[in-house]
Amino acid sequence: MPQPEKEPTTNFSKHIEVIVDEAKDIVGDAKDGIRSAYQTSGGSIKEAIDGALSSRDNVVMVRLNADSLSRADDLVDAGLLSSRSEAVAFLVGEGVKARSDLFDQIASKVSEIRKAKEELKNLLGDTPEKFK
Repeated sequence: MPQPEKEPTTNFSKHIEVIVDEAKDIVGDAKDGIRSAYQTSGGSIKEAIDGALSSRDNVVMVRLNADSLSRADDLVDAGLLSSRSEAVAFLVGEGVKARSDLFDQIASKVSEIRKAKEELKNLLGDTPEKFK
C-alpha cells in the first residue's frame, strides 16, 4: 500500500504562521470590542482596571466555577490584565459596582444585625458566664 506524501516542513510552518496570525487578529478584535464597550458605558477600560486594582491589600483564597475562571483567563489571554489574580480582582470589583444597590441593602441589614447583637450582649452583661 503506497504511503501518503508528507507535507514539507516549510508548508507546515506556513500553516502555523497563518493560525498564529489569525489568533492575533482575534485577540486584537476582542481588545477593541472590550475597549469600545467600556467607552460607550461612560468610562475607559484603563480607568476600570486601575480602579479595580488599586489598593489590593487583602489576600483571599477563592474557588471558581469553570465559567468564571474562563472569563478571568480571557482577560489575561487578551492581554488586558497580567494575571488571574488581577483578572479576578477586576471581575469582583465590576460585579460589586454593577450590583451596588443590592450591596447597599445588604450592608444596611448587616448594620442592623450588628446593632441587635450588641444590644443582646449588653442585656447579658450581668448574667452568669454559661449564658454569655
